[in-house]
Amino acid sequence: MKWWLALLFVCSTVVATAGDAYLMPRDQFERFRNRRGPRGEGSCVYASISMCGAHHGVPSAEFLLENHPTYGPAVLDGSWPERVERDMASRKVPVAIWNVEGSQTPDWIDWALDRGCYVAITYGEGHMITAVGRDGADYLLVDNNFPGEVRRVTRDTFLREHRRHGGGWCVILQTAGPPPWARAQYPRGRQ
Repeated sequence: MKWWLALLFVCSTVVATAGDAYLMPRDQFERFRNRRGPRGEGSCVYASISMCGAHHGVPSAEFLLENHPTYGPAVLDGSWPERVERDMASRKVPVAIWNVEGSQTPDWIDWALDRGCYVAITYGEGHMITAVGRDGADYLLVDNNFPGEVRRVTRDTFLREHRRHGGGWCVILQTAGPPPWARAQYPRGRQ
């Protein structure tokens, strides 16, 4: 095989990085666009947790937004910590921390990001997005209303927006090892 073909293969299958963040391919982020549920509310909480599930290879979390023969019906509409706890338990999603409120939340988010985890976080007024990494002092965020964009914000902006609506809470999946996007593999659904 010519060296440039090998390089093209590696570049097309290995994750793009920004700082210490492992970023999923952009087209994968699009799968987790916020959707309206039966009550007409957005499903940002479950879109964010689903993005975390895809990043870490946890299908019970990855397919929250979809009807799935193994994992159950789609989980849609607005949510809050108690509903998240109930829904994660019923779908057997391995959650390490599902609700940390107040001054400790940023420390847990930093802890998870430093280990390559994605974290579903409250951000702004009544919204949840996904923190996907840090690059120096900046945070890398993906908003499920605009999932094709990775947004960079300063720590001050991150803290202000995370705590704006009631002190902030987060969901951290219990995962081990590197994210699946960091290894060369076939796209999901192909054998």
